[in-house]
Amino acid sequence: MKKTVILFLIVLFISVYTCFLTYWSGSYVVLDPNWQEQTVLTPESVQDPRDIYVIDKWIYAFKMYPVRSITFLLSASGVIGFCTYFVRKVIRKRKNGNTLF
Repeated sequence: MKKTVILFLIVLFISVYTCFLTYWSGSYVVLDPNWQEQTVLTPESVQDPRDIYVIDKWIYAFKMYPVRSITFLLSASGVIGFCTYFVRKVIRKRKNGNTLF
């Protein structure tokens, strides 16, 4: 059980770190002189690059830095998997009449 928790914490740390890194690298779209060509969902009526939608920053990060983004997706999937595992384990223990702690 302790190995599982330690592994969960490591995957959670990787997920949070790569999420921050992906968002940070996606914010570089603001510095691009042709930022309007890089956006997908932001309306063309937007004139200020600070008003770019967050989803467009994520898409830009996925295009420019795919390894960081894929690492984030995989680690986030791992965190969701671990959470599902822990929840199912708690539900099973409650069904069997065992106490949680």
